[in-house]
Amino acid sequence: MFNGYGSLSNRKGNNKSFTDYDSLPPNTTIASPCILPQKSQDNTTENGFKNEIGEIDNSSVAGICTAVVHATFPSWTNIALMISLIFGGCCANVFALEAIIKEQPSSGPLITFAQFLLTALFTFPSFLSFSAGSRFPLKPRAIPLKSWVLYTAFFVTVNLLNNWAFAYKISVPLHIILRSAGPVASMIIGYLFNGKTYSQGQIMAVAMLTLGVVGAALADAHAKGQSIGIGSSKGNPAVTDTITGFTILVLAMLLSAFQGIYADRLYENHGRNHWKEALFYSHMLSLPLFLPTMPQLISQWRALLTSPPLLSELSHPRSRFFSTPPSNAIVGITSMSTSTRGSRATSNFGIVSSLLVTIQQHGLVQSTLLQIPTRVAYLLMNAFTQYLCIRGVHLLSAKSSSLTVTIVLNIRKLVSLLISIYLFGNDIAPGIFFGATLVFVGGGLYGFEGARLKKNIKKRD
Repeated sequence: MFNGYGSLSNRKGNNKSFTDYDSLPPNTTIASPCILPQKSQDNTTENGFKNEIGEIDNSSVAGICTAVVHATFPSWTNIALMISLIFGGCCANVFALEAIIKEQPSSGPLITFAQFLLTALFTFPSFLSFSAGSRFPLKPRAIPLKSWVLYTAFFVTVNLLNNWAFAYKISVPLHIILRSAGPVASMIIGYLFNGKTYSQGQIMAVAMLTLGVVGAALADAHAKGQSIGIGSSKGNPAVTDTITGFTILVLAMLLSAFQGIYADRLYENHGRNHWKEALFYSHMLSLPLFLPTMPQLISQWRALLTSPPLLSELSHPRSRFFSTPPSNAIVGITSMSTSTRGSRATSNFGIVSSLLVTIQQHGLVQSTLLQIPTRVAYLLMNAFTQYLCIRGVHLLSAKSSSLTVTIVLNIRKLVSLLISIYLFGNDIAPGIFFGATLVFVGGGLYGFEGARLKKNIKKRD
């Protein structure tokens, strides 16, 4: 969601990777793993002169090593954190989302509200300050409140539209396919409204990524016998419903691209180290917007309460998650015997099954699981994993451009699909393998092209 090819810290003096030694108290010792062993204090040469050059060399090397440690270690930890949050939280989030949508397609607004409420509660303590001196006990903002209000309007609208589309019988594969066009939309909107230019390598990479995710989703849907076409036959959604859902997703995709442009400009003007502020205000300011829909939210909540208790769901997980695919799901699947597929599913399931049996033997756990409706548990799981996911996305957004964010999220969608295939013992259809190849090659090409462009910019500077 941000402009350029990386952080602006080196350009605007916002680089916090290096320690500000001028602000340290007097006589403060700086510890560094790169400090060289000190020689004796009397460093006199045979001619009676101090070895000044040697002392300078040692301190210079130590200073360089200290700077490298301070600059590199936070960068690598940030990268690891971003990858863990995005690929871990977002992948688990998709599982919980589909578990709710399958049983209650109209629960999109409730899912969005739960996600926003939990994220706001988790981030609120970091901004609480009773000594701030204002009417509200919040820390001073780095970015004006009116800017966050406009950003929040984009943010909540996009999220509501994406979840609202499920009410019009949009299947999860079609949902993935349409949202995978996000990089294309970001590129077009950035070119038309933000004056961005892209190299041929970047355009080719985005095309490969989009085609890869779309192809993998199509192949997976075909292998599982799921319909993603537009039709009014029995069991399929009406044409008008599908077109409405399609239009909603396209609108959400375009608004998301404009949101990226707006965020780019915010971070250009105020610096790129305020992703936590973006995470908090975009969710906290969104909560009042749900007040008009409160009757609908209450109705959807009551519907979730009618689901079976979580204990019954955990008692028969095999029949729910590892069921045999329908006969028409065999088309396009690579040749593998049913017994081999079943044995792999059983192997994956063994550890989870043993753990569930052990947990359920405790009386307190059993009584608790009997009181929690299944879909309520999925809702809480979805909201919590969404917090992890969106935290990683905001952290990535503060360090890279909006196009890079959409590229990473596209790769994450494919990873979610591949993990699902492996965990549930399904075979990889040829189309999925081909789509995965396109995605990974496209992602590598985009990374290579971005590094090349940054190198050229540095040379010109």
